[in-house]
Amino acid sequence: MGDRNAAGVGEDVTDALPSGPEVADITGAQVRRTLEKLSVEETQEKTPATGLPEPISVGTTTSGSTISVHSQFSTGKVQEPPNSLETGSTMASLHGQESLQSQTSLQSSEEGKQQNMTTKGQTAPSTTHQDLSHMYNMNHPRRGLAIVINNKDFDYKKTKMKVRTGTDIDADSLFKQLTNLDFDVQINDNLSCKEMKSVLKEAASADHSNADCVLVAILSHGEEKKVYGTDGMVDIAVLAEYFNGVNCKSLIGKPKIFIIQACQGSKMMDGVDMPDAVGFYSADQDLLSMPPQTQTLPSEADFLYFYSSTPGYFAWRNQAKGSWSIQSLCAVLKEHGKSGMEIMQILTRVNRTVATQFESHTKDKKMDRKKQMPCIMSMLTKELYFTPKNL
Repeated sequence: MGDRNAAGVGEDVTDALPSGPEVADITGAQVRRTLEKLSVEETQEKTPATGLPEPISVGTTTSGSTISVHSQFSTGKVQEPPNSLETGSTMASLHGQESLQSQTSLQSSEEGKQQNMTTKGQTAPSTTHQDLSHMYNMNHPRRGLAIVINNKDFDYKKTKMKVRTGTDIDADSLFKQLTNLDFDVQINDNLSCKEMKSVLKEAASADHSNADCVLVAILSHGEEKKVYGTDGMVDIAVLAEYFNGVNCKSLIGKPKIFIIQACQGSKMMDGVDMPDAVGFYSADQDLLSMPPQTQTLPSEADFLYFYSSTPGYFAWRNQAKGSWSIQSLCAVLKEHGKSGMEIMQILTRVNRTVATQFESHTKDKKMDRKKQMPCIMSMLTKELYFTPKNL
């Protein structure tokens, strides 16, 4: 799917206000550099007070496979740190490459721990992905449907919502990256509330027996727990209900992923300086309860929601380059979608990118230097890896 937007530098707006604020463009540092920094041993940092870098168009590539998005940081080069190797072969990653010797030493250390535990009569815990009972089966013939609802134009008399300029870039980016992950992607533009329900109900009624999962992405205006159709609002829970275990039997026990690019309120999120972080360790190891004799699943199990913003807050979108969260998500999926990274790690990487690398810069002081924090809500019961398909 080609780019449906004219190239150029656009303004950042929110997905809640009928008319977004005038915001200076905050382009420059690329998501690839952002994620490279995250692979280095993390040090606490403060937002620099330097000027904004030169704008670079999102969707274009520089330096190989790099995707550029708007960011608050400079474009200084970061030396690539080491990356990990899996089963003797090098895994492509934006973090560089880690030596096999380092990986081997870690494995030897784990093996030593397991041997010590075994000699004491204890069962050594599994440290690999060989225990398939903790992983979703992603080896069905099909990856599954990915339904993208891209609402750009609204009935202003009914909704008071203006055009979401820049959303087509998000839709195109999702189409590209989800297709790369072997999804059967369907783009639906400008749907009313009734049409949104109809499209998702029809998708849920299909036979998903030979599919790994299903994915729904909604790009629209929104409020907390609600998204806009072109003629009004609908509850997100109503749209998701079509896919639960009661209404869609062929998706029982399979991942149902919802990506919501919409405001979840009208509050602005301020930035704060990060203090030194201290972790903690819990010694409580045996807290698992015994499963029932006949295993059942809750009807709402295996859902995963990725919201572009925390409940109650605005979500930001650049009119020429797309939204902060969707562009960051697509960049991380491009680098790690098939690299063996688990879905929660992928989304946490997106959270970190949006949280640290984006900040509004506007003439309106009320909206100047504001932040955005995506939100992950998971009811998954297993680990989820997008293992490559042999198509």
